[in-house]
Amino acid sequence: MDGLEIKQKREQFGLTQKELGDLIGSSRETIINYEKGKPIPKSKSEILHKVLAPESPYLKPVSQEHLVKVSEDFENKNGNKFIELPNGQYYMLMPLAEFNIQAGFLSTYQDADFLMDLSQHGILVDKPVQGRYVAFRVNGDSMDDGSSNAITRNSVVSTRELQRHHWKDKLRFRDFPYWVIYTTQNKMPLLKEIIHHDVEDGTIVCHSLNDSPEFTDFTLHMNDIQALFYVIDVNRTVSKKSFY
Repeated sequence: MDGLEIKQKREQFGLTQKELGDLIGSSRETIINYEKGKPIPKSKSEILHKVLAPESPYLKPVSQEHLVKVSEDFENKNGNKFIELPNGQYYMLMPLAEFNIQAGFLSTYQDADFLMDLSQHGILVDKPVQGRYVAFRVNGDSMDDGSSNAITRNSVVSTRELQRHHWKDKLRFRDFPYWVIYTTQNKMPLLKEIIHHDVEDGTIVCHSLNDSPEFTDFTLHMNDIQALFYVIDVNRTVSKKSFY
Protein backbone atom coordinates (compact mmCIF):
# COMPACT_ATOMS: atom_id res chain seq x y z
CA MET A 1 0.00 0.00 0.00
CA ASP A 2 1.62 3.24 -1.14
CA GLY A 3 1.08 6.82 0.04
CA LEU A 4 -1.50 7.71 -2.60
CA GLU A 5 -3.56 4.61 -1.85
CA ILE A 6 -3.48 5.35 1.88
CA LYS A 7 -4.74 8.89 1.24
CA GLN A 8 -7.48 7.72 -1.13
CA LYS A 9 -8.75 5.04 1.26
CA ARG A 10 -8.55 7.38 4.25
CA GLU A 11 -10.69 9.94 2.43
CA GLN A 12 -13.06 7.18 1.30
CA PHE A 13 -13.67 6.32 4.95
CA GLY A 14 -14.00 9.99 5.86
CA LEU A 15 -11.06 9.96 8.24
CA THR A 16 -8.70 12.79 9.04
CA GLN A 17 -4.98 12.07 9.22
CA LYS A 18 -5.16 12.30 13.01
CA GLU A 19 -8.08 9.86 13.19
CA LEU A 20 -6.27 7.31 11.03
CA GLY A 21 -3.15 7.81 13.13
CA ASP A 22 -5.17 7.12 16.29
CA LEU A 23 -6.57 3.93 14.77
CA ILE A 24 -3.12 2.47 14.11
CA GLY A 25 -1.41 3.86 17.21
CA SER A 26 0.56 6.62 15.45
CA SER A 27 0.56 10.40 15.17
CA ARG A 28 -0.91 12.66 12.50
CA GLU A 29 2.64 13.49 11.42
CA THR A 30 3.33 9.79 10.82
CA ILE A 31 0.33 9.50 8.50
CA ILE A 32 1.45 12.62 6.64
CA ASN A 33 4.86 11.02 6.12
CA TYR A 34 3.29 7.76 4.91
CA GLU A 35 1.13 9.64 2.42
CA LYS A 36 4.25 11.44 1.17
CA GLY A 37 5.83 8.08 0.41
CA LYS A 38 8.03 7.58 3.48
CA PRO A 39 8.76 3.90 4.41
CA ILE A 40 6.06 2.12 6.43
CA PRO A 41 7.18 -0.41 9.12
CA LYS A 42 5.80 -3.91 8.61
CA SER A 43 3.81 -3.79 11.86
CA LYS A 44 2.07 -0.56 10.80
CA SER A 45 1.56 -1.81 7.25
CA GLU A 46 -0.34 -4.84 8.58
CA ILE A 47 -2.64 -2.63 10.67
CA LEU A 48 -3.20 -0.21 7.78
CA HIS A 49 -4.22 -3.08 5.50
CA LYS A 50 -6.76 -4.27 8.10
CA VAL A 51 -8.19 -0.85 8.90
CA LEU A 52 -8.37 0.31 5.26
CA ALA A 53 -9.43 -2.98 3.65
CA PRO A 54 -12.48 -2.87 1.29
CA GLU A 55 -14.48 -5.00 3.76
CA SER A 56 -12.92 -3.44 6.83
CA PRO A 57 -14.53 -4.61 10.09
CA TYR A 58 -13.37 -1.37 11.71
CA LEU A 59 -15.01 1.28 9.53
CA LYS A 60 -17.62 1.72 6.81
CA PRO A 61 -17.12 3.75 3.61
CA VAL A 62 -19.24 6.87 3.52
CA SER A 63 -20.14 9.64 1.12
CA GLN A 64 -18.85 13.18 1.48
CA GLU A 65 -22.28 14.19 2.81
CA HIS A 66 -21.99 11.83 5.76
CA LEU A 67 -18.45 11.49 7.05
CA VAL A 68 -17.52 8.95 9.67
CA LYS A 69 -16.24 10.53 12.83
CA VAL A 70 -14.30 8.48 15.35
CA SER A 71 -15.50 9.15 18.87
CA GLU A 72 -13.11 10.49 21.46
CA ASP A 73 -10.85 7.68 22.51
CA PHE A 74 -10.57 6.23 26.01
CA GLU A 75 -7.42 5.20 27.84
CA ASN A 76 -7.38 2.90 30.86
CA LYS A 77 -5.14 3.50 33.86
CA ASN A 78 -2.43 1.27 32.38
CA GLY A 79 -2.17 3.22 29.15
CA ASN A 80 -4.11 0.91 26.83
CA LYS A 81 -6.05 3.05 24.36
CA PHE A 82 -9.57 2.21 23.16
CA ILE A 83 -10.88 3.80 19.98
CA GLU A 84 -14.63 3.62 19.43
CA LEU A 85 -15.60 2.43 15.96
CA PRO A 86 -18.80 3.17 14.03
CA ASN A 87 -20.03 -0.42 14.46
CA GLY A 88 -20.10 -0.02 18.27
CA GLN A 89 -16.96 -2.05 18.92
CA TYR A 90 -13.60 -0.72 20.09
CA TYR A 91 -10.10 -1.03 18.69
CA MET A 92 -7.79 -1.65 21.66
CA LEU A 93 -4.14 -0.72 21.27
CA MET A 94 -1.37 -2.30 23.35
CA PRO A 95 2.44 -2.09 23.30
CA LEU A 96 4.13 -4.74 21.18
CA ALA A 97 7.21 -6.36 22.73
CA GLU A 98 9.43 -7.25 19.79
CA PHE A 99 12.31 -9.72 20.15
CA ASN A 100 14.95 -7.07 20.87
CA ILE A 101 13.25 -5.68 24.00
CA GLN A 102 11.69 -8.81 25.52
CA ALA A 103 14.65 -9.64 27.77
CA GLY A 104 14.49 -6.31 29.61
CA PHE A 105 10.78 -5.75 29.22
CA LEU A 106 9.77 -6.41 32.84
CA SER A 107 12.09 -3.72 34.19
CA THR A 108 10.65 -1.02 31.93
CA TYR A 109 7.11 -1.95 30.90
CA GLN A 110 5.48 0.25 33.55
CA ASP A 111 7.37 3.30 32.26
CA ALA A 112 4.94 5.39 30.21
CA ASP A 113 7.69 6.99 28.12
CA PHE A 114 9.14 3.57 27.29
CA LEU A 115 5.74 2.22 26.22
CA MET A 116 5.10 5.23 23.99
CA ASP A 117 8.23 4.40 21.99
CA LEU A 118 7.11 0.83 21.25
CA SER A 119 5.20 -0.39 18.25
CA GLN A 120 1.50 -0.86 18.89
CA HIS A 121 -0.69 -3.89 18.21
CA GLY A 122 -4.48 -3.71 18.10
CA ILE A 123 -7.43 -6.08 18.47
CA LEU A 124 -11.19 -5.66 18.40
CA VAL A 125 -13.05 -5.67 21.73
CA ASP A 126 -16.67 -5.10 22.67
CA LYS A 127 -16.00 -2.45 25.32
CA PRO A 128 -13.16 -0.65 27.10
CA VAL A 129 -11.71 -2.71 29.93
CA GLN A 130 -9.23 -2.26 32.73
CA GLY A 131 -6.10 -4.35 33.16
CA ARG A 132 -2.63 -4.29 31.62
CA TYR A 133 -2.56 -5.59 28.06
CA VAL A 134 0.66 -6.34 26.19
CA ALA A 135 1.41 -8.06 22.86
CA PHE A 136 4.48 -10.26 22.31
CA ARG A 137 6.15 -11.31 19.07
CA VAL A 138 6.67 -15.09 19.08
CA ASN A 139 10.17 -16.46 18.53
CA GLY A 140 10.63 -20.22 18.43
CA ASP A 141 9.05 -23.53 17.44
CA SER A 142 7.83 -25.00 20.74
CA MET A 143 4.19 -24.07 20.10
CA ASP A 144 4.21 -25.10 16.42
CA ASP A 145 2.73 -28.56 15.93
CA GLY A 146 1.59 -27.93 12.37
CA SER A 147 -2.10 -27.87 13.36
CA SER A 148 -4.66 -25.09 13.18
CA ASN A 149 -3.89 -24.37 16.87
CA ALA A 150 -0.19 -23.84 16.17
CA ILE A 151 1.34 -20.54 17.27
CA THR A 152 4.05 -20.04 14.72
CA ARG A 153 7.24 -18.00 14.70
CA ASN A 154 6.58 -14.25 14.17
CA SER A 155 2.95 -14.56 15.24
CA VAL A 156 1.74 -11.95 17.73
CA VAL A 157 -0.01 -12.98 20.95
CA SER A 158 -2.15 -10.39 22.74
CA THR A 159 -2.11 -10.89 26.50
CA ARG A 160 -3.43 -9.57 29.79
CA GLU A 161 -1.20 -9.60 32.86
CA LEU A 162 -2.44 -11.63 35.82
CA GLN A 163 -1.57 -9.72 38.95
CA ARG A 164 0.44 -11.65 41.54
CA HIS A 165 -2.24 -11.57 44.23
CA HIS A 166 -4.37 -13.79 41.97
CA TRP A 167 -1.72 -16.50 41.72
CA LYS A 168 -2.83 -18.12 44.97
CA ASP A 169 -6.17 -18.91 43.33
CA LYS A 170 -6.66 -21.61 40.71
CA LEU A 171 -5.47 -20.27 37.36
CA ARG A 172 -8.16 -20.22 34.66
CA PHE A 173 -6.02 -22.32 32.34
CA ARG A 174 -9.00 -24.13 30.85
CA ASP A 175 -10.47 -20.81 29.67
CA PHE A 176 -7.06 -19.37 28.75
CA PRO A 177 -4.69 -22.27 28.00
CA TYR A 178 -1.74 -20.28 26.60
CA TRP A 179 0.47 -18.08 28.77
CA VAL A 180 3.54 -15.87 28.43
CA ILE A 181 5.70 -16.61 31.47
CA TYR A 182 8.71 -14.70 32.79
CA THR A 183 10.83 -16.80 35.18
CA THR A 184 13.78 -16.01 37.45
CA GLN A 185 15.93 -18.43 35.41
CA ASN A 186 15.29 -17.01 31.94
CA LYS A 187 15.68 -13.46 30.69
CA MET A 188 13.45 -14.18 27.71
CA PRO A 189 9.80 -15.10 28.26
CA LEU A 190 8.31 -18.54 27.67
CA LEU A 191 5.14 -19.16 25.69
CA LYS A 192 3.51 -22.34 26.99
CA GLU A 193 0.22 -24.09 27.54
CA ILE A 194 -0.50 -24.52 31.26
CA ILE A 195 -2.11 -27.94 31.74
CA HIS A 196 -2.14 -28.17 35.55
CA HIS A 197 -2.00 -25.86 38.58
CA ASP A 198 -1.44 -27.35 42.04
CA VAL A 199 -2.56 -24.58 44.36
CA GLU A 200 -1.41 -26.43 47.48
CA ASP A 201 2.12 -27.09 46.19
CA GLY A 202 2.27 -23.77 44.33
CA THR A 203 3.34 -25.30 41.02
CA ILE A 204 2.21 -25.31 37.40
CA VAL A 205 2.90 -27.80 34.61
CA CYS A 206 3.93 -26.26 31.29
CA HIS A 207 3.31 -27.98 27.97
CA SER A 208 4.51 -27.34 24.42
CA LEU A 209 2.29 -28.07 21.43
CA ASN A 210 5.33 -29.28 19.50
CA ASP A 211 5.87 -32.95 20.43
CA SER A 212 9.58 -32.99 19.56
CA PRO A 213 11.71 -34.60 22.34
CA GLU A 214 13.35 -31.31 23.31
CA PHE A 215 9.97 -29.82 24.20
CA THR A 216 8.92 -32.06 27.10
CA ASP A 217 6.50 -30.97 29.83
CA PHE A 218 8.07 -29.41 32.90
CA THR A 219 6.97 -28.12 36.32
CA LEU A 220 7.50 -24.55 37.53
CA HIS A 221 7.17 -23.34 41.11
CA MET A 222 5.27 -20.09 41.43
CA ASN A 223 8.15 -18.65 43.48
CA ASP A 224 10.31 -18.95 40.36
CA ILE A 225 7.90 -16.92 38.24
CA GLN A 226 8.28 -13.16 37.84
CA ALA A 227 5.22 -12.38 35.72
CA LEU A 228 2.27 -14.15 34.10
CA PHE A 229 0.34 -12.98 31.04
CA TYR A 230 -2.56 -15.02 29.68
CA VAL A 231 -3.15 -15.03 25.93
CA ILE A 232 -6.46 -13.56 24.77
CA ASP A 233 -5.81 -13.42 21.02
CA VAL A 234 -3.37 -14.89 18.51
CA ASN A 235 -2.51 -13.16 15.24
CA ARG A 236 -0.91 -16.05 13.36
CA THR A 237 1.57 -15.80 10.52
CA VAL A 238 0.95 -17.76 7.37
CA SER A 239 4.37 -19.43 7.40
CA LYS A 240 4.36 -22.80 9.11
CA LYS A 241 7.95 -22.93 10.36
CA SER A 242 7.52 -21.04 12.99
CA PHE A 243 8.64 -18.87 22.38
CA TYR A 244 10.85 -20.82 23.64
